[in-house]
Amino acid sequence: MHDAFGNTVHCSSTAAVQAYDHAVDRYLHAFPGVLEATAEALTHDPEFALAHVLRGLFHATYGRGDEARRCLSRARDCIEGASNCERDHVALIGAIIEARIRDALSAVELHANRYPTDVVAIAPALGAYGLFAFSGRADHDAARLAFVERIAPHFLGRFPWLLAHRGWCRIECGAVDEGLAMVLQAIAERPANGHNAHMVMHGYYEKGDPASAQTFLAAWMPSYPEHALMWGHLQWHWALTELAVGRDDLALERLLGPMLDYLPRGTPFMGLADVVALLWSLGLRGHRTSAWSAAREHARRFFSKGSNPFGELHLAMLAAAYRERGELEECERRLESLARGGHEGAAVVRHWAVALKALIDGDTPKALEEFDACRAELPRIGGSHAQRGIVDETWGALRLPVPG
Repeated sequence: MHDAFGNTVHCSSTAAVQAYDHAVDRYLHAFPGVLEATAEALTHDPEFALAHVLRGLFHATYGRGDEARRCLSRARDCIEGASNCERDHVALIGAIIEARIRDALSAVELHANRYPTDVVAIAPALGAYGLFAFSGRADHDAARLAFVERIAPHFLGRFPWLLAHRGWCRIECGAVDEGLAMVLQAIAERPANGHNAHMVMHGYYEKGDPASAQTFLAAWMPSYPEHALMWGHLQWHWALTELAVGRDDLALERLLGPMLDYLPRGTPFMGLADVVALLWSLGLRGHRTSAWSAAREHARRFFSKGSNPFGELHLAMLAAAYRERGELEECERRLESLARGGHEGAAVVRHWAVALKALIDGDTPKALEEFDACRAELPRIGGSHAQRGIVDETWGALRLPVPG
């Protein structure tokens, strides 16, 4: 049998493959239904390895590590008799679930050369939180663009998902007008795409057009389920547009309303970054709010043992806002460990943590020195231009927020 992209699948049921195709569609477009559709697939064929591993990948996205590892183990048990593509697919997703990011990136590049239309295995390389972004490479934006252009000729006909990613890669590489035109065309062809809506917001952000961004979201968001993957992050983008036009009060309302409401049902990592970054931006503008305590509780619940360098960037903000030098020093130690392990973004974020500690101590020259070192290699930390802008904001303000 074959999936919707023509890849061979080891499965005993046409109905299972159809349900799996639906799950893949939901996954690619950040719409609810992945778990439900994979569960349906497994009722038709309990030995369907690709359905098990897609469930694992989805659970991992939401920080449910135990469930993700159970699904991965089940997929590995079911892989006998499958094609080489499926075996490599399960191994690649396994590396992601087990947080072996370097192995996963090497595997996805090799896999894309062999099986360029195996989109579930390829998709984790893309996006602001993808394998390229969190690789520690200074050139990850250019590398991601080259990657997506390499696989593009293998897809027959128009595929809005791919067109959107090709556009977004261009936006992040500086070809904003060309990239924005592509993501707008893609969402016109397939409106039900949460990732694509996110890319549109990045296009307008880079273009410096908050009015068009607000017009777009006001029209698009009512059709997007409130428990969908990108709902909370799009609220953060909407809040950025309010800050851009000087309506801080409306940005604060969006934080205290939809963003905090969404925090318990969204992905823990994205929630940490969105809420802390907006609190920080508002704090730099002199706004105090008790919402800091909710962010702190979220961080302690999900990230008590730290995170990757991009997550540590935000954990350091929380520590600095509360003037917790000890917690900042813990961030430094974790980042030093990550740097020794070979992550080139960790040393960059360590400069950030040291700079924030210097601001606590009132040592402005030291803070400036460390901020400059951080800014010099900022792309290595991952995320997007819009997210990394918080470092420049802080460098310009040279002060710390004060929680309410």
